[in-house]
Order: sequence, then structure tokens, then C-alpha cells
Amino acid sequence: MSILGFDVIYLLLIALVISSILAVSFKNLAYAILSLFIVTVLTGIIFFAVNAPFVGLVQIAVFSGAIMVMFIFVLIMTRGGVTVEEEAG
Repeated sequence: MSILGFDVIYLLLIALVISSILAVSFKNLAYAILSLFIVTVLTGIIFFAVNAPFVGLVQIAVFSGAIMVMFIFVLIMTRGGVTVEEEAG
């Protein structure tokens, strides 16, 4: 692998770490789940970069789909982040 390839992987890993930190630090559930989605997509891209295309495809297809389903359920169960006081007016 060339030096440029290592630079790209390092940049992807840095983006992965930043997205992971954001996923656990956001108070808004929608932003946290979107950060988790970015983490799964970046993980899949890293698998493609290290020449594991099947694992990368499964990571993007299955786990990113599961994150989106979780996103829908969280928004339904929490009423989109609206609190009871805001709902009352």
C-alpha cells in the first residue's frame, strides 16, 4: 500500500473517532443516532480500503440499515424529542 493509502486510512480513522465521540456526547437523540450512522458507514469504507469488500458491504448494508430503523423507533418512542412541557404549550 502506498503512502497516500495510509494517509487516507488515517484520515478515515480520525473521522471515525470524532464521530464516535460525537455519538456519545450529543444530548439530542436524533443527532446521536445520525453520528452512529456515520460511524457504521465509515467503518464500512475502512473495510473497503483494507481490501475486505464483503465485510464492508455487509457493514454498510446491514448495520447502517439497522441504525436507520433504530432512528425511526427512537423518534417515534420519544415523540421527536418533544418534552411534555413543550407539548402542553
